[in-house]
This record gives sequence, C-alpha cells and structure tokens, in this order.
Amino acid sequence: MSGVQVEGYNRAPLSRIRIGALMNRKKKINQTLKSKAKKANAKLQSSNKPKYIAKADRELAAEAYTESHAVAVNSVTLDSESAES
Repeated sequence: MSGVQVEGYNRAPLSRIRIGALMNRKKKINQTLKSKAKKANAKLQSSNKPKYIAKADRELAAEAYTESHAVAVNSVTLDSESAES
C-alpha cells in the first residue's frame, strides 16, 4: 500500500511531500544563484561592438569634419599661392 486512505482520497505519505518540496526549494535556490553568477560574468565581458552614435550626432560630426577639412584645404591652397608669389 502506498498511501493513506482519507475520506475517499488516496494521499501520498507526508515524507514524500516534504522531500518533493525540499527538492523544489533547492532547485529554485540553485537556479537563482546560477542566474546571478551568469549575469555577473556577462557584465565582466567586454564587447568589440562600437558604441552607438545617434543619427543627429553623426550629422553634426560630419558637418564639423567637412568644415574643418575645408578650412585646412583653404589654408593649404593659400599657403601654396603665397609661396608661388
């Protein structure tokens, strides 16, 4: 016989229920600890992916580059013209 007959229900012995609950509790604790360790390890890993730059910031950077590049080109041409004179 694997249980106690109580009011028409066949119930498992209490020792089995307690062990089952204990195993579920251990499993949940281990799951939690593993997930925390995994997240901590993931934070330590570095990524080779470049940092995202918003489209507006890219446009501003491109404008600044073209302005500085144009000034540099103009100064070079002015220097070469003055050297020829």
